[in-house]
Amino acid sequence: MSMADGTYSPDGKFMWTGTEWIPAPPTDSAPQKQPHETTLNLQDSVMSGDIVHNTVVNNDASTVTSAVIEALKQLGVLDLKSPPPAPALHVEDIELPPSFQIGDHVEYHSPTNARWLNRCTVVAINPDGTYRVEVPKNTAVETKPAVVIGTSPGTIRPAKPPLSSGDKVLVDWKNYGTFYPGKISKENEDHTFLILFDDGDVEDQVEWGRICRMNIDSNEVQDFLQQQSSELDELIQAFETFDSEKTGTISARNYYDILTQMGDAPLSENEVLEEFSSLGISMDAEINYHELAKSLVGPEGALQIKPEVVIRDAEIQDGRLCGHAYAHPKLGEGPIRSSSIASITFDERATAHVETKNTVYAVGPTGWKVKPENHPFNN
Repeated sequence: MSMADGTYSPDGKFMWTGTEWIPAPPTDSAPQKQPHETTLNLQDSVMSGDIVHNTVVNNDASTVTSAVIEALKQLGVLDLKSPPPAPALHVEDIELPPSFQIGDHVEYHSPTNARWLNRCTVVAINPDGTYRVEVPKNTAVETKPAVVIGTSPGTIRPAKPPLSSGDKVLVDWKNYGTFYPGKISKENEDHTFLILFDDGDVEDQVEWGRICRMNIDSNEVQDFLQQQSSELDELIQAFETFDSEKTGTISARNYYDILTQMGDAPLSENEVLEEFSSLGISMDAEINYHELAKSLVGPEGALQIKPEVVIRDAEIQDGRLCGHAYAHPKLGEGPIRSSSIASITFDERATAHVETKNTVYAVGPTGWKVKPENHPFNN
């Protein structure tokens, strides 16, 4: 292959020999031939170690799609916002309760791990007022015999209710900032979760912080999901015009054309080429446009996730929830009287989720001072 007939990378530094890319040889003759700026012929996606996944990007449609989404982020097409923070109890924000009851879910500050461990349970109250706490570890459940309430290593503090298989949840899909409904299939040994989404997608290794337990049947959530589903369907239908064989994918070249030729503010060809090249996206690579559409929907109009607050000594008075709250995001620790109750649901463990305009209150099976009429234990 001669220099004049060779195929060069966009920057002119590499030449395709027919089997591999090699450095372009120097020449004293006329300047080497540069490819047209709309041509990118990188074979099979050549980058190793992209800046997001630290893996080799190849022609697997899902892997290429992740790289394309990163390219869109770098180009400013996607304004990927940080997901709403999950309800959390930070040392500096929490006022500790005077006591716990047997069965309360707590966090234990492990001196060995130097961090708070969730999913711990008070199993006994000792005569001296200390607690016996079960702490799940990777290999077994350890029992801590005499712990106290506090913020230092070896102490316990309140925690949000645990997640369990079968729970209906909203999940920040692939950490793109858009929440989709699904169910928890199982909890992994590292306490991440396998999620089965309602639309058939599956995602494993999902962290606690990306999962929100909400009343998915509430009008607010259903209205949001219906609007989001409509937007998603419109995007997928638009992509399907490029997919005559109904494979579920479109080529990177087709998507390049969309980015540079369509819409109110198309991108420049050089911008897209450089970003695709830097992330190892070849023009003959296939993009899973269902995944791509899901990343494009929702961040600007994302559902505002209501914080979930654990409450005890609860009772309902005049359509409002009263009781003692742990770590309310605005009121902190102490007695509360909520705004009007919008709905009350009970999970299989008889934990109540009491939804108001701005907050969801979680009341454990034994957390009621006066049980509501429809409490499962009344039956």
